[in-house]
Amino acid sequence: FVCLAKNTVGDDIKPSDMRGFKIPPGKGVYIHPGTWHNGFYVHRKYGPQRCFTRQGRVHARVSCSWVAEYSCMLRFNVKD
Repeated sequence: FVCLAKNTVGDDIKPSDMRGFKIPPGKGVYIHPGTWHNGFYVHRKYGPQRCFTRQGRVHARVSCSWVAEYSCMLRFNVKD
């Protein structure tokens, strides 16, 4: 599972901008530059997993703490 937001929201990210996606076993995820994302989460029955990551030469990071900034946590229902 992965949580993403469109790269068009800029730095004014809100919890309501985030969407959760289930990634089928054997598939991968490409995250375009500027796309807001959380870490990905692997169901225990599919773990542990090995991940191939690559980032560009310029890697800027803007972090957001949902709890500190919005007093909330992100949650979505999943059916496995």
